[in-house]
Amino acid sequence: MNSKKINLTRREFLKLFSLGTCAAMLQSIPLSKVLANKDVPKLGRVARRDWPVFEEPNIKSRRKYGLKLDQVIPLLETIVLTNDIGHSETWYRLAEDEFVSGALIQLVENRRNVSNAPIPEQGSLGEITVPAIDVYLQPRGQKTSQRYYYGSTYWVKKRVLDEFGVPWYELPDDVNGVLYYVRAYAVHLVEPEEIAPLSPEVPAEQKRILVNLRDQRAIAFENEREVFSTLISSGLPGMFTPIGTFMTFHKRPSRRMFLFAGDPKMDYDFPGVPWVNYITQDGVAIHGAYWHANWGNPMTHGCISMPTEDAKWIYRWTTPVVFFDETYHIADTGTRVDVIIG
Repeated sequence: MNSKKINLTRREFLKLFSLGTCAAMLQSIPLSKVLANKDVPKLGRVARRDWPVFEEPNIKSRRKYGLKLDQVIPLLETIVLTNDIGHSETWYRLAEDEFVSGALIQLVENRRNVSNAPIPEQGSLGEITVPAIDVYLQPRGQKTSQRYYYGSTYWVKKRVLDEFGVPWYELPDDVNGVLYYVRAYAVHLVEPEEIAPLSPEVPAEQKRILVNLRDQRAIAFENEREVFSTLISSGLPGMFTPIGTFMTFHKRPSRRMFLFAGDPKMDYDFPGVPWVNYITQDGVAIHGAYWHANWGNPMTHGCISMPTEDAKWIYRWTTPVVFFDETYHIADTGTRVDVIIG
């Protein structure tokens, strides 16, 4: 079934979901439309401990129970509620009378990989294709507290076999060089054509990205013709994304991003952030994110995050080009990025 957009009256909405207490939701969230799509990906990973499940798609309805961090859940239906000021909320139906907000549900797949391709001396880019994978200091040795998540990317330096002949990949930390190991089945070795430049025939000066912070949207233009658009999450209050004209002068397919300021509300540590396009010297970047899915709402410390596949598109489309065997590339010029308030 193809997804379809339905304009609903208050009465139709109540009838559709057969929820006797929906009136409270309609009073707290004025609805202009509901989008019901049953062709969503089947799996979601819970990105926060005790993420609540509600009786209705509304945080003011009755909480039924909490989901565990990294729990993988089937998503039976997607419900996108749009209120009268244009903000949208994505919810998923898990079962009858069980709904969860999609803000911290990462859409995932569980694709296992088999590869005997030799790892080049300089290494090979790898992408995690399972919901989550444990990280070790040695193959089948000491497990770390880290887990690597679907859509994150790492530089694979070598393939090693444990004492049972099971293949593992060695993934050096790109900040401190510590060697970590994960089971090889969790990592897809990226092929050159997967990150080949997009629209290379278009002159670099005719490409431009517009980031609208009011709409929380990034739009790519070729010669002033819109060719791509996606929702984003920009900086939170007090950590605003800078306004102005920038360029994607520094790019890398993977980067560990962290901040240890001694404040649990501020600190973060995200390994394998994918498809990074830096636009300022102090680290503001356009990149993918696997730790939330609250697109259309500010969530970051100043960066411009977006769904991983959309960040990959931006990465491939912008200049400078990062060659397949490069871990990063810095240039004097890049694709223009205009960040505006709205």
